[in-house]
Amino acid sequence: MKFKKIFNLAFLCIFISNISFAYSYLQVQDPKNPWRSGTGTIEEATVAIKPCGIYMEYELYLTFSARGLNYVKADTLEVQLRFDLPENAIVHDSWLLINGKMEQSIILDKWTASNIYEEIVNRRRDPSILLKYSNNNYELRVFPMAGNETRKVKITYLVPAEWSSKYVTAPLPTGILNTSAYLPSVFKILTWPDAQFLNPQIVEYPAVVFTGKTDSLFGNYLEADLPYSSGIAGLNFTVDAPFTNGVFVGKYDGTEEGYYQMAFLPSKALDITANHKVTVLIDYDASKSTLSKETILNFVKSSMLSTLTPKDSFNVIVSKIDVKRISDNWIPADSGSVENTFKNITTDQIADYSNLPSLIADGIDFVKQHGNDGSIVFISCSDQVGDYKVANQLIDDILSLMDPKLPVHVVDFQNINFSNHWFGGRYYSGNDYFYSNITRLTSANYFSLSTQGATPQGIILDAMQSLSGFISSFDLHTKLQGGFCYARYSLNNNTSSIYLNKPILQVGKLQGQLPFIIEASGIFKSTPFSQTVTLDNNQVAQSDSLNIEMWTGNYIKYLEGMNQTNEIINEIIYRSVAERILSAYSAFICLEPGRTAEICYDCLNNQGGLITHIDKDSTKKNDSLSIAAYPNPFNNSTRIVISVPANLNGKNITMKIYNILGQVIKTFDASPFANKNNINLTWDGKNEYGTNVSSGTYLFIVNTGNKIYSTKLVLLK
Repeated sequence: MKFKKIFNLAFLCIFISNISFAYSYLQVQDPKNPWRSGTGTIEEATVAIKPCGIYMEYELYLTFSARGLNYVKADTLEVQLRFDLPENAIVHDSWLLINGKMEQSIILDKWTASNIYEEIVNRRRDPSILLKYSNNNYELRVFPMAGNETRKVKITYLVPAEWSSKYVTAPLPTGILNTSAYLPSVFKILTWPDAQFLNPQIVEYPAVVFTGKTDSLFGNYLEADLPYSSGIAGLNFTVDAPFTNGVFVGKYDGTEEGYYQMAFLPSKALDITANHKVTVLIDYDASKSTLSKETILNFVKSSMLSTLTPKDSFNVIVSKIDVKRISDNWIPADSGSVENTFKNITTDQIADYSNLPSLIADGIDFVKQHGNDGSIVFISCSDQVGDYKVANQLIDDILSLMDPKLPVHVVDFQNINFSNHWFGGRYYSGNDYFYSNITRLTSANYFSLSTQGATPQGIILDAMQSLSGFISSFDLHTKLQGGFCYARYSLNNNTSSIYLNKPILQVGKLQGQLPFIIEASGIFKSTPFSQTVTLDNNQVAQSDSLNIEMWTGNYIKYLEGMNQTNEIINEIIYRSVAERILSAYSAFICLEPGRTAEICYDCLNNQGGLITHIDKDSTKKNDSLSIAAYPNPFNNSTRIVISVPANLNGKNITMKIYNILGQVIKTFDASPFANKNNINLTWDGKNEYGTNVSSGTYLFIVNTGNKIYSTKLVLLK
């Protein structure tokens, strides 16, 4: 046991270090013979998506097998899935199919959950455990799986959506599917009609149609079957953005506190316009990216549709051995013209090799020929000018073509086969030196996939949103006319200088009555402004309890970024367990039947039946066992009162106090309380040996054999 505790502490240190080289894999292993392992298979994959404001909720169903690994029925296997989710995703549930029923996990501190999982694996029962390793990396383990059978799980999580003036977009979890030895033939995508979030589409496959279906239990829903292949990557789900004059606000009234979420588009909400002309240059090197030319074209088109207005103008230039201008003149940036332009661009017109210098030179020449007042967005995965000598000469040649200087914005989507260059006391990867300097010298912006959390579509959209410039010294304040807002978290990294056409996403708490008031001020193009936007009841959407998960997920992220003291760790564990949000110090564990939390009667079954979102409040049952402690926090002692249901016998109950490392420090004898409905205990802050424990947070755990109950005890000295 002592060795196990040391192991847990060591594991904690490794865990908290935010593993930077984590990767995704799906492995099936025989725990009794660890050398017998191989890549597992995802036989079926379905995702149900619910747009819910500044986040989208995903219910991901995966069915695992050991296909092709020569296991037999007698083999008892463990499924090990290491996977990535988008940066700042909020995982708030995990389910496991047991005996035909989808059973919900409980959430515990990570150490207790890990010990329980190890014990259950040794006893050959039915658990799964889900752990968080970093801000975007996770591990799911499922045991047991017979060698010739399958296991099915569901993971529920929220993903921050990418908002633009027209669309709300979030990535599909294709990276998880790509861990499979044999890819599923179809990726099934489900969603529900929503009066606010209309027209669901797959960005990269606009021809894939969502068809309406009806179920007697779940009503109307939409379904799309996406044929899946190894070439598919980076797929995105999108719906129309429900902006009203550049503002979306959703509000949820909790039992004690209210919560709000907000998307705020400065250009629309503040009625600030900045028309522009943009020349998009597309350069491609097939050896430097896993993304297809078709995918890049779709990303460029969707980003232009999201950000440009009919008052803007554009052109597209692509590279082969001869550079090709799609038009000889500026094209009006209305949606019809954008669509028609991209219909006329074929992948055959774009070479599989880079022609970077000629392409940039032609883009500059086009702008000079047509008013000399446009900007350039260069989209490339080349790294042919990585050396500083080559880059410096090319930069000089490019600048010599300009008078005045034209902004050259860069989007670098290279993601494989990087060349590295050392000079000036640091490493530069790919064309990083060239891109950094050409954008700096032309007062433009550089967007790269090397940025943490960046996605191909996201960096192209960021580039298009940055064209109108940014508001400096920006200040945004929210309040209620009959109250106040507080505890705000912004999903944007920096709100002191924000782009005019990039929405600000925020979640926070509120107290009081509507109207909801937004006060914004700042400086745009050297001109100061200050405006107020007021929203009444009819302009504020009614959200559900997912607003609590959104806020709590951001609060936990904030705490995890702080110096990790015992007090901070205790608070993370408490919030994580209280609101069922996976954190660095907690885990979802699904126990054998009868010991888990809930059964999901609305989940996907083996016959492909439908699933639906269950509001958190509607699934909570009134537990008959309750725990109260007072005073709490306490100094000398605290009284613990437990109300026990009549169907439980006190002899079957265990009562223990744990510290934050998952170690038992005090065990109470339950036998004197057999057949009693109320148990009264007093804890004097001492351990099993009569020694005073240190100040901090402790967990009082009651285990009835079927369910686990807990409450937090805070000792202050």
